Amino acid sequence: MAVKYQFLEEYLDTLPTVQRLIVEELDRYILASSDKIKFKFSYGIPFYEYIKNVCYINCKKNGIVNLAFWNGKYLNDIPGLEFEGRVLIKAFSYKNIEDINEEVLVFTLQEALRIQHEIH
Repeated sequence: MAVKYQFLEEYLDTLPTVQRLIVEELDRYILASSDKIKFKFSYGIPFYEYIKNVCYINCKKNGIVNLAFWNGKYLNDIPGLEFEGRVLIKAFSYKNIEDINEEVLVFTLQEALRIQHEIH
C-alpha cells in the first residue's frame, strides 16, 4: 500500500538530498508550465494534471528520478524521452540535477499540454 502524503514537503522529507533537489526543480518547472496544472498524490507519488494526468515523478531506489509523461506515445523526437519498456508512457531519467535540460523540459511540458487539448 502506498504511503499517503498531503503535501509535497512531506514526500520530499523522505528522499535523499540529490533526489529531493531534482524533484523540487521538476515541480517548479511543471507548475510554471501552466496556471491550470494541478498537483496531487496518486499511488504515493507526485502527479500533475491539466485536463487529465499529464505527468508524474517517480523516485527509484537506485537514485534515478523519472519524470514520466502520461501521453508519451505522442511526444516524438524529444532527446532523452524514452519508453523504457512501456507502451504509452515515456520518461526522462535524471541522476543529478545537472541532467535536467531546461530547454527540452519546457518544450516537452508545453507539447504535453498541447496534446491534451487535442485529445480531450
